[in-house]
Amino acid sequence: MKLEFLIEKKYIFLHAFNQNQHDEPFRGWSRFTLDKWNKYPQECYFLAGFAEWPLLRKKSLKVLATNSEKLLEEWLNTPQVKRLIKETQKYRDWLEEEWNKKGEKALIELEKIIRILLPKKKISVYVTHPKLKNGMALNPEIIVWGHPEDWLNYSIIYLCHEIMHILTWDEKVDTKTMHAIIELATDNELRIRLNKRGKYFKEGEFDVGHPKLKKLEKNMYPFWKKYLKKPKQNLKQFIELQKKKTNKYNK
Repeated sequence: MKLEFLIEKKYIFLHAFNQNQHDEPFRGWSRFTLDKWNKYPQECYFLAGFAEWPLLRKKSLKVLATNSEKLLEEWLNTPQVKRLIKETQKYRDWLEEEWNKKGEKALIELEKIIRILLPKKKISVYVTHPKLKNGMALNPEIIVWGHPEDWLNYSIIYLCHEIMHILTWDEKVDTKTMHAIIELATDNELRIRLNKRGKYFKEGEFDVGHPKLKKLEKNMYPFWKKYLKKPKQNLKQFIELQKKKTNKYNK
């Protein structure tokens, strides 16, 4: 499995520009973006993915799209956005080097956990600024990623997490159950194996995993530990067993 780490300048900017982004990549970014939102609110809503709001103001989407594209090209040449891109490119280089050093070992360990051969495929990883939280498999070929390195091997572990979403893309199981299993396999077991220390659900001062999945994962945990001791069982078989228990867990 090969990961290709890519830079898409417009995506980097729009991810940092989104009004739901609560963090700053660097001091002064919020002031810069607030100025744009104040001057061009309809175009900013459009670029941030809220095209329905300008529609309520009877704005033409065709005209709005043209204006927004022009503004976007203009903003890409500002000092603030150039800095954003430069810092992201530096992070991309670090991330690629980190994966080249540790990714193969992580994938070998992941195979040992799930007991399924990983396919030979290429996945594109579009990188965003490291101080802004981002991590998602958009489809079976694309991951978006950018995050502070909260603990040892953080990015390696969570890239494997997103790889697991790709591997289980077509599994016919509810997303909550599938996500909980992925967190048990990567956020927890893989993390402990790679770092040679740690415990489930906690890494130093950090809680590990999504809070909304914690109850489900703790209910699964005894069965998961039994699975790890059964070398002839693979993850697909474990998933099938958990399907039958999902309703009980969610009560």
